[in-house]
Amino acid sequence: MAQETRSISSTAIGVGSSHAAGSLENNFRVPTSGSNSDNQSHFLSGKTAVEFSSSEEDSDGGDVRGNRKIDILQLQAHIFSNYEPVSSPLVADEGLVFASGLSKIQDLLVAAKSGATTCMICLEKVRITDPIWDCRAGCYVIFHLICIQSWAQQSLMLAAEKSLARLSSAQFPLAARQAAEAACWHCPKCRTEYPKSQMPQEYRCFCGKEMDPAPDPWLSPHTCGERCGRSLQGDCGHTCTLLCHPGPCPPCPQLLQLKCFCGAKSEMRRCGRGNFSCDKLCNKQLGCGKHSCEASCHAGPCQPCKKMALHRCKCGSSVELRACAVADFQCELMCAKMLSCNKHQCKTQCHSGPCGDCQLQGRRGCPCGKVKYDGIDCDAMVPTCGSTCEKQLHCMIHRCPERCHYGPCIDTCRILINKFCRCGSLKKEVPCYQDLQCERKCQNLRNCTRHQCKRRCCDGNCPPCLEVCGRKLRCGNHKCPAPCHRYSG
Repeated sequence: MAQETRSISSTAIGVGSSHAAGSLENNFRVPTSGSNSDNQSHFLSGKTAVEFSSSEEDSDGGDVRGNRKIDILQLQAHIFSNYEPVSSPLVADEGLVFASGLSKIQDLLVAAKSGATTCMICLEKVRITDPIWDCRAGCYVIFHLICIQSWAQQSLMLAAEKSLARLSSAQFPLAARQAAEAACWHCPKCRTEYPKSQMPQEYRCFCGKEMDPAPDPWLSPHTCGERCGRSLQGDCGHTCTLLCHPGPCPPCPQLLQLKCFCGAKSEMRRCGRGNFSCDKLCNKQLGCGKHSCEASCHAGPCQPCKKMALHRCKCGSSVELRACAVADFQCELMCAKMLSCNKHQCKTQCHSGPCGDCQLQGRRGCPCGKVKYDGIDCDAMVPTCGSTCEKQLHCMIHRCPERCHYGPCIDTCRILINKFCRCGSLKKEVPCYQDLQCERKCQNLRNCTRHQCKRRCCDGNCPPCLEVCGRKLRCGNHKCPAPCHRYSG
């Protein structure tokens, strides 16, 4: 009996996209026990081919064809075979986690195949032959390519107009141009922002390998039929082994020998669920170097040590009951340890380590710093040089007129200078430290615009009016008790 073999390409949806489920079921056959041993079905990676044998019964049609149809769900399950073992109970909830990732992809595939996907911009159905774009950085929703291009262009134009409104292109041309170039557009659904350089320009399959994928009755819409190959979440180093599919890739299903957070337990686990706790004591050494972590196996660094004990400060003069994590502390006392000269004490605040050399050793100068002396002991008094001090006084204008001396210079500068009063109407020679005020009263109106300032020697910054307003209120019976203010009519 003559036999013929039909090859059918399948992708992540597993069956055709433009045909209804009934027509797909009628096109697939299950080889019967009476078929030749060479007639068998097999799947290959990549653009997977499914070969089904057919005999003279294929041309008969009718009842025989109806009894030998392939279940679509079984074909989908075969395409997801690389992820099927996730249901093995290595961890109680692990199978559910991986199954939820696959079910989301299956739902998107079924929606695309059945024509249930709608573009959120134009509100029209997304047909199999329509070029599309999907939001791969956020919600993975599908839009018509021409719709999302128009959306992105309008968003960028609006952002550029706002930039020009804030920054005039005539006065700030460079800043306005940079703001327009840095403008972003966003996904209509999840509002994920994309830079101007990522505006959609071409129609690609979901995995991005093929440009302008041609519609194929035996491929899921907008797919290339190749393995996805995208990097999985978590940067584990593995790639997605599903065929080209919409939506996010499910967690990595690779089996690896992994350790718990504390490293005490090792077991075979899925790479996508590699972080786990053994629920035993962590026992990692804490930062104090004396105690171990008493929390159960956990992620991240251990908490600071909270063991209480008596600890000395850095200089060793104070003892306090403190947590082990804060055992290194400073007291408020001076160090008071003897310096290297054995004549003076350290005057810095509580510190650890050596105090250093005595600052009075070596080359020393007179109090005004004009003459230097060598070979004088650190406890000996350096003689004054006899010249004028000339250190800057507190007025920051004049210098000290006294001879070289120990101690601070005079606080009040008594050098006579010409000064103006605060209002500027009087000029007089007075000591530098003294403020000059005249007796002239300010004639300017205060903020109420009714009363004069009348402050003596006012600098123009008149204080608020302290009088009572006293105007009649709208009721006509009472007067305003508030401080004097401008009349609002």
